[in-house]
Amino acid sequence: MKRIIVMMAGFALLAAPALGSTSIKATAHDLSSGGGQTIRGGNDQICVYCHTPHSAGAKGFAPLWNRTTTAATSVYTGVDLEQVIALADVNKTDAPLCLSCHDGLSLDKGLNNPPNSGGAYNGGAAFNDITNANANLGTSLKDDHPIGFNYVNAATNDAEIKAIGSITVSSVASAFYSTSGVGANTMWCSSCHDVHNNTNAPFLLTTNSASTLCLACHDK
Repeated sequence: MKRIIVMMAGFALLAAPALGSTSIKATAHDLSSGGGQTIRGGNDQICVYCHTPHSAGAKGFAPLWNRTTTAATSVYTGVDLEQVIALADVNKTDAPLCLSCHDGLSLDKGLNNPPNSGGAYNGGAAFNDITNANANLGTSLKDDHPIGFNYVNAATNDAEIKAIGSITVSSVASAFYSTSGVGANTMWCSSCHDVHNNTNAPFLLTTNSASTLCLACHDK
């Protein structure tokens, strides 16, 4: 009887959807032919447009990345930022992964490891539609939220940034404890965005209603 109960519990875990009810399906990051998006490819696989189980690129840095990364060429330098950001540090974050599509040029490039099941990668609507979309960031990040800096240091030097222990939005707080890239407590794109969950569009970690996401870090 105990064995049956354990097996049933195991099947229940396998049947449970990952991350609750959230899914990348049918979001703007679902580039599959059946995803229903304007910008899409010709293969019905969803994950393959970013990930591959074999022959991945960006080894040791990205999660089985299936694309060629694109480096940022410049960073935010606003006078309100009491932190020096090195371009090299920005490119040690997840920015090159994001820019491999969001640079507005690279989305239609081939995959490192195309799927064996067939289907044209560039089929369906033209991938270069992204050049006219809000998702086109280019490679200059001068006009985008700064990343690649140590959040703890920034909060120490700027009274208008909350101490990391004072961030009450748990999804945001946990995003700063990465030990990858340029080290722990570094601001990444994923400090604000969850690329697999569009519950709070556009792929935000939490709602920005009443500036909730902004005020998670900014003490205004």
